[in-house]
Amino acid sequence: MSKAARAKSPVKRSWVSAVGSTIAAYLPIIAGIIEPMIWPLLYVSPILYHLLYWWWIPIEHYFFPQWYFITSYLSETRWVNQIAPTVILVGALILVVGLAQIVRAKARKEGFATAGLYRLVRHPQHLGIAILSLGLLMLNRYGIRIGDIVAWTLVVFVYVLLADNEEAALEREFGDSYLKYKRRVPFMIPFLLSTYGRTPKLLPKQGWERKLSLIGIYIVVLAVTTWLLTLVPSFHTK
Repeated sequence: MSKAARAKSPVKRSWVSAVGSTIAAYLPIIAGIIEPMIWPLLYVSPILYHLLYWWWIPIEHYFFPQWYFITSYLSETRWVNQIAPTVILVGALILVVGLAQIVRAKARKEGFATAGLYRLVRHPQHLGIAILSLGLLMLNRYGIRIGDIVAWTLVVFVYVLLADNEEAALEREFGDSYLKYKRRVPFMIPFLLSTYGRTPKLLPKQGWERKLSLIGIYIVVLAVTTWLLTLVPSFHTK
Protein backbone atom coordinates (compact mmCIF):
# COMPACT_ATOMS: atom_id res chain seq x y z
CA MET A 1 0.00 0.00 0.00
CA SER A 2 1.34 3.43 -0.95
CA LYS A 3 1.93 6.20 1.57
CA ALA A 4 -0.93 8.19 0.05
CA ALA A 5 -3.30 5.25 0.44
CA ARG A 6 -2.21 4.71 4.04
CA ALA A 7 -2.75 8.41 4.75
CA LYS A 8 -6.23 8.33 3.26
CA SER A 9 -7.24 5.17 5.17
CA PRO A 10 -7.41 6.76 8.68
CA VAL A 11 -9.26 9.73 7.23
CA LYS A 12 -11.80 7.40 5.60
CA ARG A 13 -12.20 5.45 8.84
CA SER A 14 -12.73 8.65 10.81
CA TRP A 15 -15.51 9.74 8.46
CA VAL A 16 -17.16 6.31 8.63
CA SER A 17 -16.90 6.38 12.42
CA ALA A 18 -18.34 9.90 12.55
CA VAL A 19 -21.29 9.00 10.32
CA GLY A 20 -21.98 5.77 12.23
CA SER A 21 -21.83 7.36 15.67
CA THR A 22 -24.03 10.26 14.57
CA ILE A 23 -26.68 7.95 13.11
CA ALA A 24 -26.63 5.83 16.29
CA ALA A 25 -26.99 8.93 18.47
CA TYR A 26 -29.90 10.28 16.45
CA LEU A 27 -31.90 7.11 15.90
CA PRO A 28 -34.30 8.11 18.71
CA ILE A 29 -34.83 11.45 16.95
CA ILE A 30 -35.51 9.73 13.64
CA ALA A 31 -37.92 7.36 15.37
CA GLY A 32 -39.63 10.31 17.02
CA ILE A 33 -40.27 11.88 13.62
CA ILE A 34 -41.53 8.65 12.04
CA GLU A 35 -43.78 7.55 14.93
CA PRO A 36 -46.47 10.24 14.47
CA MET A 37 -46.81 9.10 10.87
CA ILE A 38 -47.86 5.61 11.96
CA TRP A 39 -51.42 6.35 10.81
CA PRO A 40 -50.77 4.70 7.38
CA LEU A 41 -51.03 1.41 9.31
CA LEU A 42 -54.78 2.01 9.21
CA TYR A 43 -54.64 1.27 5.49
CA VAL A 44 -51.87 -1.33 5.54
CA SER A 45 -53.16 -3.32 8.50
CA PRO A 46 -56.34 -2.08 10.24
CA ILE A 47 -56.09 -4.86 12.84
CA LEU A 48 -52.55 -3.85 13.87
CA TYR A 49 -53.55 -0.19 13.94
CA HIS A 50 -56.45 -0.82 16.32
CA LEU A 51 -54.34 -3.10 18.50
CA LEU A 52 -51.94 -0.18 18.95
CA TYR A 53 -54.56 2.50 19.52
CA TRP A 54 -57.59 0.73 21.03
CA TRP A 55 -56.95 2.33 24.45
CA TRP A 56 -57.57 5.82 23.03
CA ILE A 57 -61.15 5.07 21.86
CA PRO A 58 -62.88 5.28 25.29
CA ILE A 59 -61.00 8.49 26.05
CA GLU A 60 -62.08 9.98 22.74
CA HIS A 61 -65.75 9.18 23.28
CA TYR A 62 -66.33 9.69 27.00
CA PHE A 63 -63.99 12.42 28.23
CA PHE A 64 -64.75 15.94 27.05
CA PRO A 65 -61.28 17.55 27.01
CA GLN A 66 -59.78 14.76 24.93
CA TRP A 67 -62.78 14.69 22.60
CA TYR A 68 -62.53 18.45 22.20
CA PHE A 69 -58.83 18.30 21.32
CA ILE A 70 -59.30 15.42 18.89
CA THR A 71 -62.23 16.87 16.95
CA SER A 72 -61.69 20.64 17.12
CA TYR A 73 -59.85 22.61 14.46
CA LEU A 74 -58.80 26.24 14.61
CA SER A 75 -61.10 28.28 12.40
CA GLU A 76 -59.74 29.96 9.27
CA THR A 77 -56.61 27.81 9.18
CA ARG A 78 -57.12 25.90 5.92
CA TRP A 79 -54.56 28.17 4.27
CA VAL A 80 -51.79 26.39 6.17
CA ASN A 81 -51.89 23.60 3.58
CA GLN A 82 -50.28 26.05 1.20
CA ILE A 83 -47.31 26.80 3.45
CA ALA A 84 -46.96 23.40 5.16
CA PRO A 85 -44.59 21.98 2.48
CA THR A 86 -42.33 25.05 2.84
CA VAL A 87 -42.25 24.72 6.63
CA ILE A 88 -41.45 21.00 6.34
CA LEU A 89 -38.68 21.68 3.83
CA VAL A 90 -37.09 24.40 5.98
CA GLY A 91 -37.18 22.16 9.06
CA ALA A 92 -35.75 19.18 7.15
CA LEU A 93 -32.93 21.30 5.71
CA ILE A 94 -31.99 22.66 9.13
CA LEU A 95 -32.02 19.12 10.57
CA VAL A 96 -29.95 17.59 7.76
CA VAL A 97 -27.41 20.44 7.65
CA GLY A 98 -27.05 20.36 11.43
CA LEU A 99 -26.43 16.60 11.41
CA ALA A 100 -23.91 16.97 8.55
CA GLN A 101 -22.00 19.58 10.52
CA ILE A 102 -21.88 17.26 13.54
CA VAL A 103 -20.51 14.49 11.31
CA ARG A 104 -17.85 16.85 9.94
CA ALA A 105 -16.81 17.96 13.43
CA LYS A 106 -16.53 14.34 14.59
CA ALA A 107 -14.58 13.29 11.51
CA ARG A 108 -12.13 16.17 11.90
CA LYS A 109 -11.92 15.53 15.66
CA GLU A 110 -12.81 19.15 16.38
CA GLY A 111 -14.60 18.34 19.62
CA PHE A 112 -18.06 19.88 19.55
CA ALA A 113 -19.50 21.63 16.48
CA THR A 114 -19.31 25.43 16.48
CA ALA A 115 -19.37 26.29 12.76
CA GLY A 116 -22.22 26.80 10.32
CA LEU A 117 -25.64 26.63 11.93
CA TYR A 118 -23.94 26.10 15.28
CA ARG A 119 -22.89 29.76 15.16
CA LEU A 120 -26.57 30.70 15.34
CA VAL A 121 -27.98 28.17 17.83
CA ARG A 122 -26.52 25.45 20.02
CA HIS A 123 -29.07 22.86 18.87
CA PRO A 124 -30.00 23.44 15.21
CA GLN A 125 -31.00 19.80 14.74
CA HIS A 126 -33.64 20.09 17.47
CA LEU A 127 -34.82 23.40 16.02
CA GLY A 128 -35.16 21.67 12.65
CA ILE A 129 -37.27 18.90 14.20
CA ALA A 130 -39.54 21.45 15.90
CA ILE A 131 -40.12 23.27 12.59
CA LEU A 132 -40.49 20.02 10.63
CA SER A 133 -43.05 18.58 13.05
CA LEU A 134 -44.98 21.87 13.01
CA GLY A 135 -45.22 21.58 9.23
CA LEU A 136 -46.40 17.98 9.51
CA LEU A 137 -49.32 18.86 11.75
CA MET A 138 -50.36 21.49 9.17
CA LEU A 139 -50.89 18.77 6.57
CA ASN A 140 -54.60 18.49 7.14
CA ARG A 141 -57.41 19.46 4.82
CA TYR A 142 -59.34 21.09 7.66
CA GLY A 143 -56.52 23.04 9.26
CA ILE A 144 -54.57 22.80 12.49
CA ARG A 145 -56.14 20.52 15.07
CA ILE A 146 -56.10 21.86 18.63
CA GLY A 147 -54.89 18.55 20.06
CA ASP A 148 -52.00 18.54 17.60
CA ILE A 149 -50.77 21.87 18.94
CA VAL A 150 -50.83 20.47 22.46
CA ALA A 151 -48.97 17.36 21.25
CA TRP A 152 -46.44 19.55 19.42
CA THR A 153 -45.56 21.36 22.65
CA LEU A 154 -44.73 17.96 24.15
CA VAL A 155 -42.49 17.07 21.18
CA VAL A 156 -40.62 20.36 21.57
CA PHE A 157 -40.30 19.87 25.33
CA VAL A 158 -38.86 16.36 24.89
CA TYR A 159 -36.17 17.74 22.58
CA VAL A 160 -35.46 20.54 25.03
CA LEU A 161 -34.82 17.85 27.66
CA LEU A 162 -32.58 15.94 25.24
CA ALA A 163 -30.65 19.11 24.44
CA ASP A 164 -30.27 19.89 28.14
CA ASN A 165 -28.84 16.40 28.76
CA GLU A 166 -26.47 16.81 25.80
CA GLU A 167 -25.20 20.08 27.21
CA ALA A 168 -24.54 18.55 30.61
CA ALA A 169 -22.42 15.86 28.93
CA LEU A 170 -20.57 18.43 26.80
CA GLU A 171 -19.83 20.54 29.86
CA ARG A 172 -18.29 17.54 31.60
CA GLU A 173 -16.23 16.67 28.54
CA PHE A 174 -15.07 20.11 27.37
CA GLY A 175 -15.38 22.26 30.49
CA ASP A 176 -14.74 26.00 30.06
CA SER A 177 -14.56 25.75 26.27
CA TYR A 178 -18.17 24.71 26.08
CA LEU A 179 -19.26 27.20 28.75
CA LYS A 180 -17.75 30.03 26.67
CA TYR A 181 -19.62 28.73 23.65
CA LYS A 182 -22.87 28.69 25.66
CA ARG A 183 -22.35 32.34 26.59
CA ARG A 184 -21.96 33.33 22.93
CA VAL A 185 -24.68 31.26 21.23
CA PRO A 186 -28.41 31.04 22.12
CA PHE A 187 -30.01 27.72 23.03
CA MET A 188 -32.48 27.04 20.21
CA ILE A 189 -33.89 30.34 18.92
CA PRO A 190 -31.49 32.17 16.59
CA PHE A 191 -30.62 35.87 16.62
CA LEU A 192 -31.20 36.21 20.35
CA LEU A 193 -28.66 36.72 23.10
CA SER A 194 -27.77 33.60 25.01
CA THR A 195 -29.43 33.60 28.41
CA TYR A 196 -26.58 31.55 29.91
CA GLY A 197 -24.71 33.65 32.44
CA ARG A 198 -27.09 36.60 31.91
CA THR A 199 -30.06 35.48 33.99
CA PRO A 200 -30.32 34.38 37.63
CA LYS A 201 -29.70 30.66 38.11
CA LEU A 202 -33.25 29.76 39.12
CA LEU A 203 -33.03 26.10 38.19
CA PRO A 204 -30.87 23.42 39.80
CA LYS A 205 -27.70 22.83 37.80
CA GLN A 206 -28.13 19.11 37.26
CA GLY A 207 -29.73 15.87 38.42
CA TRP A 208 -33.36 14.94 38.98
CA GLU A 209 -34.03 18.28 40.66
CA ARG A 210 -33.31 20.03 37.35
CA LYS A 211 -35.45 17.59 35.35
CA LEU A 212 -38.36 17.97 37.76
CA SER A 213 -38.03 21.75 37.57
CA LEU A 214 -38.14 21.64 33.77
CA ILE A 215 -41.16 19.34 33.87
CA GLY A 216 -42.86 21.80 36.23
CA ILE A 217 -42.19 24.66 33.81
CA TYR A 218 -43.61 22.59 30.97
CA ILE A 219 -46.78 21.80 32.94
CA VAL A 220 -47.32 25.53 33.51
CA VAL A 221 -46.70 26.30 29.81
CA LEU A 222 -49.05 23.46 28.80
CA ALA A 223 -51.79 24.69 31.15
CA VAL A 224 -51.54 28.25 29.80
CA THR A 225 -51.46 26.99 26.19
CA THR A 226 -54.52 24.78 26.78
CA TRP A 227 -56.42 27.64 28.35
CA LEU A 228 -55.59 29.99 25.46
CA LEU A 229 -56.65 27.36 22.90
CA THR A 230 -60.08 27.04 24.54
CA LEU A 231 -60.58 30.77 23.86
CA VAL A 232 -59.79 30.50 20.13
CA PRO A 233 -62.80 30.08 17.78
CA SER A 234 -62.90 26.54 16.42
CA PHE A 235 -65.09 24.17 14.45
CA HIS A 236 -65.76 20.46 14.81
CA THR A 237 -65.70 17.69 12.21
CA LYS A 238 -68.08 15.42 14.08
